[in-house]
Amino acid sequence: MWRNVLNCMYRKAVAGCLILCWAPALAQTHQHGSMSAARGQTPRHSANGVDFSAQGATAKGPTKQAGKYQISLRLPEDGLVAGEEQEIEFRVVDTSRTDPVLGPAAVIRAVIQSTVTMPSMPSMPKVEEIAHPEGVPGDYGLHPTFAHGGEYVLSMKIAPPAGEPFTVEFPLNVVDEIPNRKPRTKPYRLELKTEPGKVKAGEAPKLRFIVWANRETRDEEGRPTGKRKLEQVKQFDIAHEKLMHLIIVNKDLGFFSHQHPDQQPDGSFTLNDFAFPAAGEYHLFTDVAPKGAGGQVLLAGLKVEGKVEGKSKPAETPLTTADKATERIVAGVSVAFKDGATLGPKKTSLFTLTLRQADTGEPITDLQPYLGAMGHMMMIHEDAQTFVHSHPDERDPNNGKQGDLTFLTRPPKAGLYRLWVEFQRGAKLNRAEFTVEVKESGNGYNTH
Repeated sequence: MWRNVLNCMYRKAVAGCLILCWAPALAQTHQHGSMSAARGQTPRHSANGVDFSAQGATAKGPTKQAGKYQISLRLPEDGLVAGEEQEIEFRVVDTSRTDPVLGPAAVIRAVIQSTVTMPSMPSMPKVEEIAHPEGVPGDYGLHPTFAHGGEYVLSMKIAPPAGEPFTVEFPLNVVDEIPNRKPRTKPYRLELKTEPGKVKAGEAPKLRFIVWANRETRDEEGRPTGKRKLEQVKQFDIAHEKLMHLIIVNKDLGFFSHQHPDQQPDGSFTLNDFAFPAAGEYHLFTDVAPKGAGGQVLLAGLKVEGKVEGKSKPAETPLTTADKATERIVAGVSVAFKDGATLGPKKTSLFTLTLRQADTGEPITDLQPYLGAMGHMMMIHEDAQTFVHSHPDERDPNNGKQGDLTFLTRPPKAGLYRLWVEFQRGAKLNRAEFTVEVKESGNGYNTH
């Protein structure tokens, strides 16, 4: 018999590189790399030629002109917030046909394909959506969800009913999820079922993961009805060579495992050969990319009964008693924080680790790609719910090849984090573990 363990919360963490996600009592950070500003600020940053200084976090958004067509963006009054379904509206008009009273003519029945990307992390799964018409002729709407804060680009290919298609781009500043704020709709949920219903330590249950989309229904004209229904998600984009990444930790973060469940014909994912090492409460973070929706990190909880003979707790050190080391020796490799590495909340940082031969100090230059990247870095907050999945900065083609491995990371809040770094060498996967403190000052990293 299957037993529904938890209809979960939907949060962070994210796409192919750096993953941040966050939900009420569940912060997810799926970091793909970004350069975000504090709420209400307009940073003077440019990525791939897109000027991010033009967009504020107000209801009145920017306007772009493309030949005779004018496109005006309207954003939520409180700005764009990560981890929630957003509503972006825009108006398309033809300025060559202007009424002295009504103004430019509305462009109706246009076919509009939108794509949201993050320039600083090109391998991050794209958010793709066909815009729907709103109630006012010429008005259209989109409902994207951003895995984490940062600077994104909204590209829209607009095909008017009479005229050639054209493309416009808008920069979007997205803030990290805001604590103690009533969130907008969460677009995805995770359901975990186990067989048998009661999971015991030392035994390998069948774990089944089902992803649900909380979708708003549309009328015959494609307009939102204001009603929602749950639909199982069965199609996913591949992110870093897998359809699903699963991170399993226990509540005190003393245990960590990175797994990859297999998708079944019914669209669910199963894991059949994993045995929990000891009794206790576990948190299971799934990193998935529903087709065209970008990276999503969803959380489920599981209580494991019993104990493994001779063990009452996992062998690794709980977060509360971790030492202050900034260097670990793993398989003859010294993995250490590089001087000047910084970690602050709600800001994207370049976090560099040095990899050296432990006995000679020579730089490690033979790292091998693992799951589509030169390394993976996972961070989980002391609350055991805030998850950050980071990948190396892809803008540097030599990253990870000359003894330094630089990650783009964006912790959503301050506090203690357990940090795991995975890298492959000689066809063998290695993992180094640290504890870091993310400080509000953001002036540097501190171990605890």
